Amino acid sequence: MIKTTLPNRRAVAQIVREYRLLAGSSTRRQSPLRAFAAALSEALLPQGRGVSYQSVKNWQDGRYLPDAFNMLRLARAARFDWRGDFASDILAALHPESYQPATEIGRRAVEQHRDAGRIRGTYAHKDRVG
Repeated sequence: MIKTTLPNRRAVAQIVREYRLLAGSSTRRQSPLRAFAAALSEALLPQGRGVSYQSVKNWQDGRYLPDAFNMLRLARAARFDWRGDFASDILAALHPESYQPATEIGRRAVEQHRDAGRIRGTYAHKDRVG
């Protein structure tokens, strides 16, 4: 069986989409990319770090995965608000064997996309015992 990053990408994209919906105002459906990135960057400012709107866009589109170390920094810097929960959910999507989701959003995303990247070979039936 081959394992890919597809489930991680899909779970991260879902988490970003859902958090942007929560961060949006009542008149807008989703928080604008720049506003969402600015909110994440605000927590990382004391450490001299930030998140660009293009990074958020790439995560949501499934092009790239967030840097786990940056998410760990964000989780620690903003552990008492939604940005800490967001980072914890992203870490759980990136490394489900090591981290637990902080919210229902993360739990749902990890659960829904758990097996999306498992590719069975042509001869998978030979792996069975019996």
